[in-house]
Amino acid sequence: MQDQQHSPDVGATQVYCPRCGQAMLVAPQHTRTTVACPHCQNMLEPWRVMATLAGRRENGGAGPHSAAVTPRPPGAPAYPYARSDGVLYSTRNRWIAGALGLLLGEFGVHRFYLGHIEIGVIQIVVTLATCGIGGLWGFIEGILCFFGAIRDVEGLPLRG
Repeated sequence: MQDQQHSPDVGATQVYCPRCGQAMLVAPQHTRTTVACPHCQNMLEPWRVMATLAGRRENGGAGPHSAAVTPRPPGAPAYPYARSDGVLYSTRNRWIAGALGLLLGEFGVHRFYLGHIEIGVIQIVVTLATCGIGGLWGFIEGILCFFGAIRDVEGLPLRG
């Protein structure tokens, strides 16, 4: 008799590979790690796929734990902003982040936009503590946003 703790089907979550679109089961202990798709060997992080599908479920679509999960056609992305080759990128735009950094970087507005709340607050404090000279930090980061050197809070590159 097989131990339920080691059985792959007990408590497993169905996710879809963003590259090939095939369904796969992921055991609960592997949802926060990187796993390989058994069909195309693409490395993916199941928690990102599950978070995206949970958001779709709240908006009326099928989620990862719903009974009616329809299979995806091959090549259909599992993320809202995924290229056909499976590369994922943020829902936030690098041009908007760059413009916010150039215009309001001393107040950390671009960091708030990207979800880095703590860094945004630190930029405000540094700007106030240095009588505005620390605002160069945000201005330089605004330029870096244009070139894609800064990522969002989830570690994904900015789109655009």
